[in-house]
Amino acid sequence: MAKTLLTFVCLIAGVSFALAAGPDNWGGVCATGSKQSPIDIMTNTAMYDSNLGGFTLVNYNTIPAGVNFTATNNGKGLTISFDSNVYNVSGGNLPGTFTTVQFHLHWGSSNYNGSEHTVDGMMYPAEIHFVSYNTKYPDIGESLSHSDGLAVLGVFIEVGASENQYYEKFLDQISHVMYKGNETTFSAFNLMDLLPTDMTKYFRYPGSLTTPTCNEAVTWTVFNDTVKISQAQLDNLRSMKYNDSANIVDNYRPVQPLHDRQVKASFGEPKTTPPVTIDGVALQISNVVLLLMLLLTAALFH
Repeated sequence: MAKTLLTFVCLIAGVSFALAAGPDNWGGVCATGSKQSPIDIMTNTAMYDSNLGGFTLVNYNTIPAGVNFTATNNGKGLTISFDSNVYNVSGGNLPGTFTTVQFHLHWGSSNYNGSEHTVDGMMYPAEIHFVSYNTKYPDIGESLSHSDGLAVLGVFIEVGASENQYYEKFLDQISHVMYKGNETTFSAFNLMDLLPTDMTKYFRYPGSLTTPTCNEAVTWTVFNDTVKISQAQLDNLRSMKYNDSANIVDNYRPVQPLHDRQVKASFGEPKTTPPVTIDGVALQISNVVLLLMLLLTAALFH
């Protein structure tokens, strides 16, 4: 049932936007929603939030007995899926405990585009998403109807000088899922190795799926630190086929308007200086300094 629902909703697994059914043609909430994803993360306006603490990741750092992964080429990207209630995510001020059911990637046709989210207007060559649904709901289908239904962890991918041995554990399955509709099962591995070493720095905002039906049900976490894979590994992703003649590339949605949402950050300093209260009146630090200078001047010339 879980895998059927995953296939039905596609779960932001990406779209070959060279096709006629690209994002410019999407209707419904995709066109009218006010909390759509992805977005451009503007670091100078992201608000520090001390409530955004560390995550609790259950079984991410282990290889649970009897668990297998399934790699699928759905014609839109590479998705690795697995059973629910094995890997859980909580903490980080998420609205509940979420069970991870798949991860997938978005990538570009060049090293200058590919990620769904951007940072201060800059794109990365690829982005990986870990998709989890809230365990308060019976299944992922039901979770899509609620604003706290899904939590997605997003990680930017850069090109490094050497092969990433951890990413190779699923990228080496691409030869078995080269064409749309191909699927293969392989042994589970440690998911923690796919995440940034430092998970304490991240951005948070309320958003949506990035493919139809664009449900505004996602609590997004986008990590500040990146992971690196080799050029050969990225080219391997680009070798996947939609059909005999078309490669799957540029499977990302363009950034959407932020509207009235506030992007929060788990790191940095508050954007405003805490007020100082004198005789019940709140004054900003700059005003306090000015007041002290005036008092000092008056004392000197008294």
